[in-house]
Amino acid sequence: MTAFAAILLDDGADTPVEHTFSPSGIDQNGVARLYEASEEGSLDSRLAISLGVQLPKNGSQVARVTAKVVIPVMDPETSLTKVGEIIGTATFVLPKTATLAQRADILALVANFLADPSVVAGVQDLESIY
Repeated sequence: MTAFAAILLDDGADTPVEHTFSPSGIDQNGVARLYEASEEGSLDSRLAISLGVQLPKNGSQVARVTAKVVIPVMDPETSLTKVGEIIGTATFVLPKTATLAQRADILALVANFLADPSVVAGVQDLESIY
């Protein structure tokens, strides 16, 4: 089990900036939420990440792990009002019988797929595969 502690993540700037996400709390569903302190000081403008792990229960044969990143989109004129969110989510559905090697493989394959030029073009430039 991992301790609930700050997580450091680099952004996608030409010169990456490290963001520190501080623990906020763990909800009733076991989802840990972490937030970055906002430069504007507004709670709405904070970047957020979360991680939830649901172990198999009630006869289920799978565990689910969900990692989520949320970037608020603020009104460009005032920077005070949140007008939307950019959300990235990775959900892993892991059968109880999956081995450690198989779980490591899915994590590596997803991480590498997200770095693939086709996915980068899809997210950054909204270009699909043709």
